[in-house]
Amino acid sequence: MNYFDPYRAELQLVFSEAERRIANFTEPFNEAGLAYLRKFNVFERESSKNYICYLLPYWVSDSVSIPPSQCRLLSLSNVFSMLYYFLQDDVMDENPAAWKEQLALAHLCHSEMEDILRELFAADSPFWNYRRHYVNEWASAVVSEDRHDYFMTDIVQVAKKASPLKLASTGVLLLADQPEKIASMEELVDYSLVLLQMADDLTDWEDDLSEGNYNCLLSMIHAKRQPALPLYAKEVESYIYDRGLMTDYCARSKQVLDILGDSEVGMAPLLSFSRSIHEGIVGFTNQVENTKRTLLSGGFDYILSNFQIK
Repeated sequence: MNYFDPYRAELQLVFSEAERRIANFTEPFNEAGLAYLRKFNVFERESSKNYICYLLPYWVSDSVSIPPSQCRLLSLSNVFSMLYYFLQDDVMDENPAAWKEQLALAHLCHSEMEDILRELFAADSPFWNYRRHYVNEWASAVVSEDRHDYFMTDIVQVAKKASPLKLASTGVLLLADQPEKIASMEELVDYSLVLLQMADDLTDWEDDLSEGNYNCLLSMIHAKRQPALPLYAKEVESYIYDRGLMTDYCARSKQVLDILGDSEVGMAPLLSFSRSIHEGIVGFTNQVENTKRTLLSGGFDYILSNFQIK
């Protein structure tokens, strides 16, 4: 993983510092915060690996070169930003009884993020205007995706729920005194986040269907059927495994990857990361299509190929 391995030592420092800061939270939020961090710590076996969140400043810095200490702080701020927004998401999905501790912990993480960013950017820096803009994008996306069906109408908007992540790339470019690259970098990061969301939605469609969450895969299915009818898991499985939906979904992910490849901003680690996501979607699609072809070839060969002598 050339998008991760060269930065392994740096990320160990980042997560160690995050643990140190969270350990200094007042009780009981220190223990709760450390437990929550472990869910996303890249060095924990069962954690969610949100590589782009904490690696983005390093990837951008490879081409514009800011000091490692500044990269480390931007990565650290993104870790606390990630915790803050995931805690917000949890509150949206949970019952009110869990809100008090979740919201309190979220604001402790938010405060830590603010302290880190103030170390890097003066009060009159344009950074803070970008920050306001990204937070507004997040807020609009959270409440609007169901109404506008962005995956089918304006696919880049799918990325906007993760807009605050772009503080890291924009921060690097401002510290490197290269603000003219910000717009192109924003587009590049947005399309990378679209691919990431497509892969996540392929994995999470069952939970999203049962919980009524927006999902790119389900959006594509809704566009192919009568929208007034309720959608059930069996029908989704039929679209995935029998009706060729994955071929279309995979083609859409290739379109997004091609946009990334054509970008005027050269950032090899991000492109490598995005390509690995696309390859995961391709791999699942090939598995589905190969199984379908085997079944259609008569069934007997399929039985033999899966038969194991006990």
